[in-house]
Amino acid sequence: MLPIVAIVGKPNVGKSTLFNRILGERRAVTSPIPHTTRDRLYEVGNWNGTPFVLVDTGGFTTKDEDPFQEDINLELKKTLEEADKILFVVDAKTSITSDDLELAQLIRDYGKKVILVVNKIDNFSQKDLILSEFFSLGFSDVIPISAYHGINIDELLDKTVESFTPSEELKEETGYLKVILVGNVNVGKSSLFNRLIGKERSIVKEIAGTTRDTIEEELELNGEKVLLIDSAGIRRRWREGSIVEKVAVSNTLRAVNRADIAVLVLDIGEGLTNFDKRITQSILEMEKPIVVVWNKVDLLKGNTNLPSSFPLVPYAPVCYTSCLTGKGIKKLKSTILSVIEAGRKELKKRELDNALAGLSFPGEEGRMVKVYYGKQIEFLPPKFLVFVNSVKGVNERTYQEVVKRIRSVYPFLGNPIKIEWRES
Repeated sequence: MLPIVAIVGKPNVGKSTLFNRILGERRAVTSPIPHTTRDRLYEVGNWNGTPFVLVDTGGFTTKDEDPFQEDINLELKKTLEEADKILFVVDAKTSITSDDLELAQLIRDYGKKVILVVNKIDNFSQKDLILSEFFSLGFSDVIPISAYHGINIDELLDKTVESFTPSEELKEETGYLKVILVGNVNVGKSSLFNRLIGKERSIVKEIAGTTRDTIEEELELNGEKVLLIDSAGIRRRWREGSIVEKVAVSNTLRAVNRADIAVLVLDIGEGLTNFDKRITQSILEMEKPIVVVWNKVDLLKGNTNLPSSFPLVPYAPVCYTSCLTGKGIKKLKSTILSVIEAGRKELKKRELDNALAGLSFPGEEGRMVKVYYGKQIEFLPPKFLVFVNSVKGVNERTYQEVVKRIRSVYPFLGNPIKIEWRES
């Protein structure tokens, strides 16, 4: 187990900026707006051959009226319990506040190793004068930095890992398939995420846009381990929103692009909206295997007939869930596994050749397109190399006919079928 390093502090002291600076990428959303980080973020970091798990937390305060604050403080306490070392971040540009004092006492109660990180020091010639005030918090290890400008981060990391065991190589990625929950705001993705993993990992509130960072957790599906990802909801007018929202949505779209399977979550009480259709189109354009989930079925009254197909993606399996009652969760897990297994299916060459045999039809510019044979070259989603007499004659009808023939042999549940054309 890698040592855990937790970054804690009151709102807006630069915790997420430091988190990103240590990792060398923009992983957490940063903004001058307090409470930008609400969920805990975990990432593996490495300094001079010593790996560790870095945790970014929400801002601690006891007097804020933010409706999420109680949840944020609870998550912070869980992190303090798990952490091996704590980076307690304070703001050099402000005096010590009551929140700083209360958090300092809370940290001491857990008895963990602490480094007091005095952030936002732009003029290091005056650092001794600035640091003098913060020694009163009672921590012996005090390090001045500027996370934004990347100043003195090396000294901080040297101190952070000095008691950890070096590793000869970085811990490799799990290699697990990535399954991402994606959809409009407030459709219940985070509740569904918590139901699937069997614990509360994402903060859930009846307020749209609660999740702003992608949250990851291992999930086992009948022996198949996957990495389940909860993403920020995509609001219809997100491009008109704040920088925070734009970056969060941008992170979601990048996460979908990196994922292996997309679980499209829809609100059955709202029905299929035009924006749901746009999100679906984005998934299709990225050529991701897909599972469609109609959530909140507990809102339905009486015996409602639920369609078994999704017209926008005819090959996608459809599930119905209620995070309130747990209905449909087991079925959803098995469906995700079925899509994975379908995407790994390899068609025998004889089966594929028989399916494509004798296929010909008019193509572009009056050319008659003749399909000779094909072979499967990729999986999850499946991709086929198809040999024809003229690539120039290929059009959308050609593609649809070939895909129809392939699905007649094996349906490839939930998987788009990719075709690469080659003249022969």
